Amino acid sequence: MDRIVKELDGRFGVLASRQQRPDLGAVEVAAKDVVASLEWLKRHGGYIHLTHFSVVDWLEDGQFQLVYIVTDPRAHYTLMLSARIAREDAEAESIHTLWPEAVTYEQEHNEMYGIRFPGSPRQGVDFLLEGWTAMPPMRRDFDTVKYCEETYDFRPGRRHVDPKEVRAKFQAERKRQAEAEKVAAANANEPEPAP
Repeated sequence: MDRIVKELDGRFGVLASRQQRPDLGAVEVAAKDVVASLEWLKRHGGYIHLTHFSVVDWLEDGQFQLVYIVTDPRAHYTLMLSARIAREDAEAESIHTLWPEAVTYEQEHNEMYGIRFPGSPRQGVDFLLEGWTAMPPMRRDFDTVKYCEETYDFRPGRRHVDPKEVRAKFQAERKRQAEAEKVAAANANEPEPAP
């Protein structure tokens, strides 16, 4: 990890880094350096596998954190490279030329968070939310209850049953049956009265 951090810092600048586990490290770079850093990691660092690409919504800070998880299969080491971008009018550089599978992640992040990836295929094409016109639903300020109340007709819900009440009724019924069986067994063992 130290060698990679030193290389990235010398070439692009590292804002923060930490060793999370023996096989997992984390590095933060400026958003403008993400693609160059990932390209260097893939071509010269052995990080040839894009394991995952996710987004964290830092609503209070007015930022999204893009987290690219890449793996060097020969070294059995994974690196989380992250960068923050502004939440307002969110846009990030596409990495689909490095990893074609990133197109799917970028399409999802565009739809779910409203982050644009100019040049990435399928931007603006419905993916999971066909015909969606509301705010992107994975943003933390999306009000799910309000959306549902405005969008869907009322439908009565199920009657709530407390599991403790169900268990208590079940146990009471088992106890009643056990006592009834004892009485039946005692009555079966009594001699019948003479006629």
